[in-house]
Amino acid sequence: MEAQRIRDGVKFMQEGDKASSKGLFRKPDWDVAAGCYERAATSFKIAKSYDQAVQAYAKTSEAFFKAGANHLAGKAMESAALILTQNLGQPQRAAEAYQQASDLFMTQGSIDRAAEQLEKAGRAMETTDINAAIEMYSAACTLYEQEDRGRFAIDVFKKAISLLIKSKKYEKAIDMLQRQSVILQKMVSRSHLHKANLSILILILAIGDEVEAGKQFHIMCSDSGFSQSEEAEICQALLQAYEEGDQELMEQTVRRQHVNFLDNEVARLARTLTVPGEVLSSGLSGTSSVTSSKLYGSTNGPPSHSAVRGNPAAANQSQRPTNGASSHSSSGGHIPPQPMSPAQVRAELYSRPPPRQQPQTQPQQPQEVEKDNTRGVEEDFAELRVQPGPKPVAHVPAPAPAPVAQTTEDDEDDEYDGLR
Repeated sequence: MEAQRIRDGVKFMQEGDKASSKGLFRKPDWDVAAGCYERAATSFKIAKSYDQAVQAYAKTSEAFFKAGANHLAGKAMESAALILTQNLGQPQRAAEAYQQASDLFMTQGSIDRAAEQLEKAGRAMETTDINAAIEMYSAACTLYEQEDRGRFAIDVFKKAISLLIKSKKYEKAIDMLQRQSVILQKMVSRSHLHKANLSILILILAIGDEVEAGKQFHIMCSDSGFSQSEEAEICQALLQAYEEGDQELMEQTVRRQHVNFLDNEVARLARTLTVPGEVLSSGLSGTSSVTSSKLYGSTNGPPSHSAVRGNPAAANQSQRPTNGASSHSSSGGHIPPQPMSPAQVRAELYSRPPPRQQPQTQPQQPQEVEKDNTRGVEEDFAELRVQPGPKPVAHVPAPAPAPVAQTTEDDEDDEYDGLR
C-alpha cells in the first residue's frame, strides 16, 4: 500500500513539473502545478515518506506564491514545518520553514498568523538554540504590539521572559516585563499588572541595583491600585531588607504566598535573593557546622551560655584542652579508680606516648575522668599537709615548782647585821 502511495506521489510530482514548465506556445499554469504538488505531498505523507512530503509541500508553496495565493503558500510551508518538527525531528529546518510561512502571511496581511508562526519557530528552537528561540518570541511580540493586539501576546511574553531568566539575561527580561506591563495597563488587568511589577522589582534586586529598584517602586506606587495591593507590601519589605542588610527578613518575604503566584522562573529566582554581603541561611548553617567542628573538635560546637552559668566547673572542663589522659580514656584505655600521688601522675603523663586522636563519641567521659584525677591529687596533697613527718609525742605538763620565799630589803639588812 505504501509503495503504491509513493508511486502515486511521484506521478503527481511529474504532472506538477509539467504544468509549471514553460512551453513554446504556452505559459506555466501555477494553479494546476500547485494542485498536483499538493496531492503528491499528501500521498508521500500517507506513505510515511516524510522527506519527499516536505519537498512536495515546498514546491506547493512556491507554486501558490507565483499564482498569487500567498495565504495558501503560507499554509503549505506550515505543513512542511510541522512534518519537520513532529516526524523528522529537525528543529532548525522547521524553524526556517515557520519563518518562511510567517513572511508569506505578512505579505497577505494576516499579522496574527504571522506572529503565530514565529511563536512556533521559537518553540521548535527551545531545545537547540535558546537565543534563537528568544529572538523568535520577541519578534512575535513585536508583531502583536504593532497591530495593537497585545492581548494575544501575553503567553508569548511569559515564554520569552522564562527563557531569558534561565539564561540569566535579567536586563532583557526586565525590558520584556515592562513591555508586557504596557499591554496589561491597556487591558485593565490589575492582578496581572501587579504581578508584573513585583517580578520587575525582583529582577532588579537580582542584578543588585538597589537605587533603580527604589525608583521603579516609586513609579509603580503612582498607581493607587498597586500601592494598596499585597504585591506592593512585598516590594516594600524586599527593599527594606536590602537596605538594612536583613537576610532573615528577605527570606521571610520571598516565602510569602503572593510570590509563589508568580511565574515559576521568577519565583525560583526570588528564593535566591540575598542582601549585600550575605548568603542564604542554608549555606550559613553548613559553614557554621564545619567551622564549629574544626574549632571545638566535634560537631557539638562551643558550650552553651546556660551551661556556663549553671555549672562553672563543667564550663571550665569544656574549655580545657584535651590532654593525653582524656584521649587515652576516650580510646578505650583503663584508668585505675584509686587516687594517684603527684609523682605517679607526672610519671603517667610524661612516660605515655601521645595516643592517636580518635573522634570522641562521648565527650563528657574524659571530663569526668580528669575531674576524678584532679580530686585524687588534691586529696594526696591534703594528706601530705596533715602528716608532714613522724607522729608527734603527746605533751605532758611538768609539776609546778615549790613556792620560794620572797625576801624583802628589811630582812636582808637584819641578816647582814647578825653577821657583823
